[in-house]
Amino acid sequence: MSLRNYGAALVLLPLLAACHREGPTPAAHPYYELGSAWRGTHGWFYPNEQFDYHVTGLATRQQAPVGGLTADGETWSASGMTGAHQTLQLPAIVSIRNLLNGRIVRIRLTDRGPADPGRIIALSPKAADLLGMTADTPVEVMEDETASRSLAEELGKPPAQNISAAPVGEVRETSLSDGSSRVYGNDSSAAASSVVVGPLPVTWMQGSPGPSGLYVLMGIFSGHATAASVAMRCGGTVLHASEGARLEWRVLGGPYVDIAQADAALDRTRLCGVEGARIIVE
Repeated sequence: MSLRNYGAALVLLPLLAACHREGPTPAAHPYYELGSAWRGTHGWFYPNEQFDYHVTGLATRQQAPVGGLTADGETWSASGMTGAHQTLQLPAIVSIRNLLNGRIVRIRLTDRGPADPGRIIALSPKAADLLGMTADTPVEVMEDETASRSLAEELGKPPAQNISAAPVGEVRETSLSDGSSRVYGNDSSAAASSVVVGPLPVTWMQGSPGPSGLYVLMGIFSGHATAASVAMRCGGTVLHASEGARLEWRVLGGPYVDIAQADAALDRTRLCGVEGARIIVE
């Protein structure tokens, strides 16, 4: 090859590279996932099946999972309407309302996280943008029970196990206040399903903003004496829970002027012996 022809070939190389296109994103093949306990930045999270989830707290932006696959076997995309949750069964459908501006998005939870106990949910970059999030944000999260149950059934939810044969990864929690117990975690997941789960619409709705007061919920108790003991030890206030609640007494710290102050208060609860405290918005 002459020097002139060699130079021409070099010119063609970047042109050929520019014509290269990556292959299509692999189709999502999610499966029902509960999973075993996992360690966050300050303690453990215990996944458990729940279809009536409705809480307030702080949302954060989700980072891409290692390897690009989510905990329920889907291919993660920054432009998808998806998110991560610490304990709910996967996948699950939830609506999230930004309590600062009232915007609402509907996403599918597909992964575990966030690891920070001061944040209750992580949203994909696209969902966070549509919600108007520029930083960690007060939100309300409400699960769509019908849609979430349907996903669990379609994706091959494993049958309930006899506790005597439960895997070592399961944990039984017994309440010190009323003696009730509950089993969390499950190491086994259903095999990958042939059910195709399509992407949710990339859209948002306008709702009403508020509330916006930041508090730390230190616990909910059946007995006033236990609640008062926690409040005295950790500097909280005992309040009566909502009418008809099985556990009657809440212990709250706050309100706090900003997220940094609420985070600091949450850190202090661990020093006074409270586990499982979280930031709420009221």
